[in-house]
Parts: sequence; C-alpha cells; structure tokens
Amino acid sequence: MTYRQIFDEAIGEAPPTAVDVDALVAREGRRRRRRLGAYGSATAVLALALGVGVVVQPGLPEGGPAPAYSAASAAARTQPERLRSAMLAALDREAPDLLWVRGADPVTDHGTWNGPLTDDPQWSVKPFRWVSMTGWFGVGVAARGDVRSYLAVDVGRPVPGQATGPDECREGMIGCRSFAGPQGERVLTYDVEGYRAPPVSPRQRLAIRYAHVERADGTRVTVQAHSSSDRHLMTVEEMAAVALDPEIRLG
Repeated sequence: MTYRQIFDEAIGEAPPTAVDVDALVAREGRRRRRRLGAYGSATAVLALALGVGVVVQPGLPEGGPAPAYSAASAAARTQPERLRSAMLAALDREAPDLLWVRGADPVTDHGTWNGPLTDDPQWSVKPFRWVSMTGWFGVGVAARGDVRSYLAVDVGRPVPGQATGPDECREGMIGCRSFAGPQGERVLTYDVEGYRAPPVSPRQRLAIRYAHVERADGTRVTVQAHSSSDRHLMTVEEMAAVALDPEIRLG
C-alpha cells in the first residue's frame, strides 16, 4: 500500500491547511536555493509535552587543535549534515510551502517568532541524550500562511532499561490514532491541549501535534509542531509521512 492509502484508511481525509499564495510561488525558488551548509548555533531542546526529561549533549568546541583524524570522527562530522538534508527533504516534499523565521529562538523567546521570513531553512541538527533515548534532534521555527510554529524532528534509539515515549493512545491525547506504516512501522499521531503561559490573559490556546514512528529495528522518529496560535502548522498526514521517511535514520 502507498502512504496515501494507509493514511486515508487510518485517519481519513486530512483537513485543509491554510496556505499563503505567495509562499507557494516561492516554493521552486526555495528548492533551488536551499543550502545544506553549516547549521545554526546550539539550541535548547523543548521537552516533550508528556514530560520526558532532556539533557542536550554539547556540540564540538570551537578553536584549539584539530582532533586526530579517524573514520569514526569523520562519520560523526558528516552525520548531522546527512540528517539535516534528509529532514529538510522530507519536510519540503510534504509541505513545500513552508517558510522559515530568520533569527527565531525556537524555545525561550516566542517574541522572535514574528521576525522576517526566508526560504533558506533555518534548521539546526544536534546530538541529544535524553533520559530514555539518544540520537539526533533537528529544530527550527517554520511559517505557513499566518501560522508560526516550533517544528522539530528527532531520531534515536531507546536507552536499555528505560521507558520511551508513548506507544498507544492515552488519556489527554486528542484525536489519537494508531496504525501500521508501509514497512510495518508502528505509527501514533495525536494532538494535546496547550495554552500560552501567564501573564497572557485571557488564556490563549495553542495547537500542538505529534507524530511518532517506531521501526522494526527499534529506531524511533518523532515529528512535533507547537504553534503560537490555535492553528496547526501541518496536517497529521504530512507529519506522519515525514516521520516515516526511511532517509531519516541513524548512520
């Protein structure tokens, strides 16, 4: 079965997403201009809404003598570039009208989310070491029409003996659906209630959506989007297809 057949059977027709016509016109330009060069500075990682503890592994130090060459160190240097390319390719395929907020801080300063838009992906990839998993984490602030959203993709493997993220629908998961992917992957998609923290008054609802995929080899991929409004950045179908992309994998 194709991705679309699987999604149509499991979740039905996805609701239309508001799209900026100007963004659609810019799509081809972005594909030509997309640069896969150096990624941005280290970004604090937003903990999953279900309470997973997070510790970000620091990046390579700047300056000082270069480390001795080895095949392992070369692979470590190329891994983030490869994953950055794979993540952006999957996002561009499923949501080609996405733009990016230049200079935005994904986590600590929502005020920066209203900055200027660019078709040059503002997307960084860093290693992570969570309580339950280790792997790689890509993050940026994306825009689609008038929706601005924290957008992240992570890929990793569970730490032996540790419980990982959700693998079935639970209380508090809105519109939760569980189904099999084209290669037998376990797919879980859902929304959660979110609100802008005080001192905002009246309380403002925020749109938060997750798509989790667990592969046969134990690898887990999660796509999450946290909007600054009550409108979602991407449909369930789009986010699940990104999480199922086989190129988003550990080396």
